[in-house]
Amino acid sequence: MRNQPSPEEKAKAFESFRNEVAKVVDRGMDDHESKMTKMGFMFLGIFVGVIALAALLP
Repeated sequence: MRNQPSPEEKAKAFESFRNEVAKVVDRGMDDHESKMTKMGFMFLGIFVGVIALAALLP
């Protein structure tokens, strides 16, 4: 026979799950933003380098 959890236990479990998911999503968003920032600066550096190289070459 299955042990049925009480409504309070269900609510507590759902709240715990939601808090954990929110933390993981926040961490993932921060990680994604930092990666995109690094890629943006790298692209900007390459772009400026290509423009500078094109300006210096006849």
